[in-house]
Amino acid sequence: MQADNKALLDGMCRFIGVRADHMARLSVHAPLLLSRKEALGKEFYWYALKCPDTLALLSERLPGGIDSLVDALLQYCERMLTRPVNDRAAWRVVEQGRLMRQLGVGLMWVVGAYERCQAHFLARLAEAGLELAELAALSRLLRKRILLDQMLQLHGHQQSLQEAVDSKHRHLQTMSGLYATLSGVSMALVRCSERRELFQSICDVCVREGDFSHAWVGLLDADSQFIRPAAMAGALAEAFIPRLEVSAQPDKQHGRGPSGRAIRGLTVQVVNDCGEDPSMQPWMRVLTARNVRSALVAPLTLREQVIGTLSLYSGQPGFFDDTKVELVDTMAREISRALERQDALERSHRAESELAFLSFHDPLTGLPNRHLMKEHIDKQLQIRRANAQLAVLVLSIEGFHEINARLGHEGGDAVLCEVANRLRRCIYPYGYVGRVGASRFVACSDRHEQLDQLVDSLMSSLQQPVDCMGVVIHTRCSMGIVVEPVNGRSDAAALLRRGELALSRAKDAGGGHCRYYHVTMDEEIQHMHAVRNAFALAIARDELALFYQPKINLRNNRIEGVEALVRWRRNGRLEMPGAFFPAIENTDLMRELDWWVLREALRQSGEWLAEGRHIPVSVNLSAITLKHEGFVPGIQALLQAYPLPAGYLELEVLESVTQQEAEQITAKLEHCRDLGLSIALDDFGTGASSLVHLQQLPFDTIKIDQRFVRLLLDTPGNEAIIRSMVSFAHYTGRKLVVEGVESRAIWDRLLEIGCLDGQGYEISPPVDPRQLPEWIADWERRSKISSAYI
Repeated sequence: MQADNKALLDGMCRFIGVRADHMARLSVHAPLLLSRKEALGKEFYWYALKCPDTLALLSERLPGGIDSLVDALLQYCERMLTRPVNDRAAWRVVEQGRLMRQLGVGLMWVVGAYERCQAHFLARLAEAGLELAELAALSRLLRKRILLDQMLQLHGHQQSLQEAVDSKHRHLQTMSGLYATLSGVSMALVRCSERRELFQSICDVCVREGDFSHAWVGLLDADSQFIRPAAMAGALAEAFIPRLEVSAQPDKQHGRGPSGRAIRGLTVQVVNDCGEDPSMQPWMRVLTARNVRSALVAPLTLREQVIGTLSLYSGQPGFFDDTKVELVDTMAREISRALERQDALERSHRAESELAFLSFHDPLTGLPNRHLMKEHIDKQLQIRRANAQLAVLVLSIEGFHEINARLGHEGGDAVLCEVANRLRRCIYPYGYVGRVGASRFVACSDRHEQLDQLVDSLMSSLQQPVDCMGVVIHTRCSMGIVVEPVNGRSDAAALLRRGELALSRAKDAGGGHCRYYHVTMDEEIQHMHAVRNAFALAIARDELALFYQPKINLRNNRIEGVEALVRWRRNGRLEMPGAFFPAIENTDLMRELDWWVLREALRQSGEWLAEGRHIPVSVNLSAITLKHEGFVPGIQALLQAYPLPAGYLELEVLESVTQQEAEQITAKLEHCRDLGLSIALDDFGTGASSLVHLQQLPFDTIKIDQRFVRLLLDTPGNEAIIRSMVSFAHYTGRKLVVEGVESRAIWDRLLEIGCLDGQGYEISPPVDPRQLPEWIADWERRSKISSAYI
């Protein structure tokens, strides 16, 4: 073996024109060439990322993934520059080529890696400031050194390829004896259901009953255009037929024979005297050794494309007369039709298998889908261990749409697959896990006593970052958990519904949390739906009413306007908005309510104006109404139906609208200001983005939330906040209104701070519109008495 390696190395060195002393000279400059290994490592890193299929193949060999691959390439380059070139080193490179072929790595990828290595080293030489002659000499030597390694790797690749071919031939030899009892080609076509079985049976029958010395079926490699033996029969066929290098390319010597002509012309080709036919010369030595004098080759087709050939040999010259040629041609056509039938059946079976799989599994992750998970849960409920309770966990990846927007669906799919793998590792073998939505998974386990550890393990695993497409993604998952009740039976549908309900509570808590199902969750849902269904009829049944809470100047008691507040007459009492808003928010019912309040407030304000009462009205609007595309046309239509002077209608926008909602409604609010409406920022201080809204939303008034005002005397921090808002309103020319003036002491303190306008129960609770004129008259009378007294 050492002698073979030395001979190989010597021959290649002579061919390239390089000696050992050349290599020693190159090793002297190794520190210079390797001075920027990190840059070369980055070259290899990006090269590997551009070839994901090759990276996947090599990652199976290198547990460390792409980092290990880059390290291995750098170490290889360093050895190539620093270690002497001898037969042992040559053997290692040849083995490297063999390994690459066995892993399925293409030669073009290997050559590409060498090209990047060579370009990097040549760049280092160019930067070294060497004399031109020395630079040119070293550059040539470097290219020769790299070329030597490439040729050695190619040699190893070819060796491995030959070994693979030989192995396949041995397998075919073993298979050849299994079908020796078949009685004819026609029977083989009927009875054989597998392609290789069919080919071997045909070869055996041809030799046994057709008086051919040898028969073989070759398949056309679409990439290389070489014909590879797939089945053969005859004396010592395995010893010489694989040696027949046959091609379908006309520009190659081995492609001008009968096989190449049969493939290109789609007709049977006959050579009745191999020794006299010049096209047979490439194979004559092999054929003569096996006494082959005549040859016939027929093309085999599938879906109107040539896929291979049937070759028949005889030791007699002139063996193939017209009758035999016609018989073989007919037989080849029958074989092609049998291949068509087999292919159709195989494709049908594959389609059926894939359809059956997709009916119960997620095509991306391979996990069970919702239907199969329900079956698993029901089965677990039936066969669970004694005294065991089944737990169902519903998980959701928070903000998954943002991952898709950032990385595209390919990146999102990679994240989903990684999450699926982590769930498998945590759940199996103690349960099942499936994917039931875009970013939603369901797991079940009867290990109730280990549920806390399982939940901790899941949350810990899912919180670990995901390395996807070179980007680190931090995932956050919410989880809803339901445990089968001890008393009473449950089915999969009920457990899944409760798990989803618990998940929604975990999401409401801000995401990234776990929540266990409790029966009160169902009670809340039922109550919410009952309220929503009842409220859907409230407007039609005239069950809603507006009350108006006055806003005054705290210093001179002048009435500045009123705020319209909705009440629901239900079951003989007036319900406050807090009793029904949670049930209708973010639904069309909230938008219907907003428009009803606007119409009623404008109508009432118009009546007061006709009576000579100038009372500006403020109306609260939800973000869902403001965002709707019909908001601006709708408000314009209302103002035409109920015309009011400018400044008589104020729209109050909740400070808790999101940043995205604020971007959607800003232009619409500007349009409302152009129509003569005022804009107020309501409940300021309760949202998470107050400063953003102060800058972004076009408002005329700031309303400080009553929770700051009620604790004003007890919480110094609240006073500091209010003072800062007084300063902000003063410097920006905006009006400031405080809510929650509940006592005279708070009133007086607000005046000291500098707040001039307010509302609250110390001034007045919300008043029925029919009683409001009387209240105003009474307020003005008491204010005059107080002023006169003072």
